[in-house]
Amino acid sequence: MFSSTPQRKGKLCKCNKKKKNNLTAIIISWALVIICMAIIFWLSSKTADESAAQSSVIVKWIINHFGKNSVTDFIVRKLAHFSEYVGLCFLASNAIYQSSKRFIPLYSCALTSFYAISDEFHQLFVDGRSCEIRDWAIDTVGALAGALAFYIIYIIIKKVVKKKNNIDTQIN
Repeated sequence: MFSSTPQRKGKLCKCNKKKKNNLTAIIISWALVIICMAIIFWLSSKTADESAAQSSVIVKWIINHFGKNSVTDFIVRKLAHFSEYVGLCFLASNAIYQSSKRFIPLYSCALTSFYAISDEFHQLFVDGRSCEIRDWAIDTVGALAGALAFYIIYIIIKKVVKKKNNIDTQIN
């Protein structure tokens, strides 16, 4: 009933609006992490034949553009692992940042690496798939790259905002 924050007839004060926007950003950020995890889980649920059929389109495109060699399929599959976890860790880094307003790469990399372990374990129960430590390592390196990409973008945005704020204070 009683609120310690001032309100004007039906309008939220600026501090409440900012908190609401922050909560929205947190919810959306974590929802994107969960969606990415669900997509990875769905892709890992494909049998070996289904997975090979999916990647064959990409493999054919690479062969047409770069020629055929014995490692093309291997490279495509490992780049897929790497890319999935770059994206997951980037999203996790953002969600953690939105939640804490601090960049904590250890948390996002650990979360992503633990998810990679669970993904490899999950593949033990899928026909023709296996649990590979090499894949987990590739996923974890992808996580490190995702955290690095987030950090680079974070630094750039921070510098742009600082520069904008300096220009605004000089104008006033």
